[in-house]
Amino acid sequence: MSSLRLVCSFYTWFACIPLLGAIVFYGMTLSHQHLAERRYWPTRYQWLLHNGPQKLLFLLAHVIVGYLTAWLYTGYLHTDYRHFIFKAYGQNCVNSYHIFLLGMGLCAGAYYFVIEYMQAEVSINFDFVEQSRSEKLRELLYATLLKAPMSSVMPTICYIIVFWLFGTFLRYRLSIVLNVDTDDRLLGIVDVITNGRLLFYAWLLGAQIVSNMHLMRCFYAAMLSESLPMTVARHRPSAPGEQELTIVAGLGVFNVYVVQCLAANFLYQEAQRQTSSVRSEIFQLTEPGNRPANWRALCDQCLSIVGSFTDELSNSMRKSNVDQPIYSDTSSALLAEKLLLRQYNQLHGIRPVVAPQHAEAPSRDWDTKGTDSIRRVPNWCERTSTKLEELLQQALHRIPGIVYFFYEPEGAKTEFLLGNALPVIWLTQALAQICVASIKEDNYGIVQDDLPAIIKALHRLKCDVDRLANGIPNFRTNTNNYNHLRYAVRRSLYNICISFYKYLGDLTSTGEELRQLQTFVYQG
Repeated sequence: MSSLRLVCSFYTWFACIPLLGAIVFYGMTLSHQHLAERRYWPTRYQWLLHNGPQKLLFLLAHVIVGYLTAWLYTGYLHTDYRHFIFKAYGQNCVNSYHIFLLGMGLCAGAYYFVIEYMQAEVSINFDFVEQSRSEKLRELLYATLLKAPMSSVMPTICYIIVFWLFGTFLRYRLSIVLNVDTDDRLLGIVDVITNGRLLFYAWLLGAQIVSNMHLMRCFYAAMLSESLPMTVARHRPSAPGEQELTIVAGLGVFNVYVVQCLAANFLYQEAQRQTSSVRSEIFQLTEPGNRPANWRALCDQCLSIVGSFTDELSNSMRKSNVDQPIYSDTSSALLAEKLLLRQYNQLHGIRPVVAPQHAEAPSRDWDTKGTDSIRRVPNWCERTSTKLEELLQQALHRIPGIVYFFYEPEGAKTEFLLGNALPVIWLTQALAQICVASIKEDNYGIVQDDLPAIIKALHRLKCDVDRLANGIPNFRTNTNNYNHLRYAVRRSLYNICISFYKYLGDLTSTGEELRQLQTFVYQG
């Protein structure tokens, strides 16, 4: 009866209003994190200038939700944990138990923010198997409930240590501000560890806060990853209440990463089907003029995305001092063997008979003008300024934090591109599948005109991805993003080459590229 009376009480629902408002504020900041533009910032200082205010606002949302959840949670516990100030021996004292649980709520919210959102971007996972929304939510709920007991163990341990270090000082300052006394409970780490009921309440509160935030994050990701109804072209003017989104328009939304992923995923799913009305519409001619406008717009957009990604990846690897691609060696095993041979020669002091062609000339203190053949030796002023500049750079490098905040880490741009390569992974496979299906479904032969450009774009991307693994030994090429991109590009290029193997000589522009593609097909 007391539990039923508590549920039906007006105070119970009235006390939930602040928490509901905090959850709405948390949801708004979380949606902004999902829909924000993903831009690359070379240094951590630039990243802090752009993302610092947003991250602080998001941290504030986590802390507010954690605090209000703990405040509402303590209102229904035992009397010893319910009030912030209680009477002991006729005097008002600060309740250490209540402060401990409120701090646990703050720590749980901050802990989840640091683990999930401190540096990493918000990720969205697309399912390989199509499921309904109810099935996704049920599976997510069961998985969260199973992980909830262990998810709050680490924040509870961290908070116990923090409370042991700063709890006495915090209670003393609160007693001075509120003009009350402090109680003699939880004076040391032994008092906290031996209080089993308090630790159980803190663990249960942390599990509730962490699991609720995880559920909200996954609910947002699940709803955003649902497929959008897209069309190949606008057939009629959309009604005022209707919004018709084409695949090309979705792929062109570069400032919203989620929309571009949804468009690429939709095209990939339709290209993989045995019979697809979307694929048939791509192969059709449009009026007026009987032109392949649908295929032309789609192909140009896909090749533009793949080409810009390849250019950025190549530029990032060039900044990381990766060797130029060796187009004559397409086998990864052969490249690895050459790398091991070069390392063996360097280890045993074996010098090459012929100097490598790509070796740069040694640096000189003089420069040569293009219009004058006379070498000019720099005077003492230029040499002194150059030396001072080098000494200044060395001094700046020795200052702690300068290199960390104001210098670009090696390979950071490459990792950023690989982490956001999901649209490229789907587009390459979709283009390859459309090209393969065009053998039977393309009655007008509109795809064959763009096959050379598609093969060239995929082959160029494959060479850069292979060069990334062979050129940077210390680079983390065993990540899922890199493996997915590499296998997707190789699979796409292999399917096209196998389907049009008899016509590779007509589809490639150079004999070297033809030889590389034939070798790639032979090796599988």
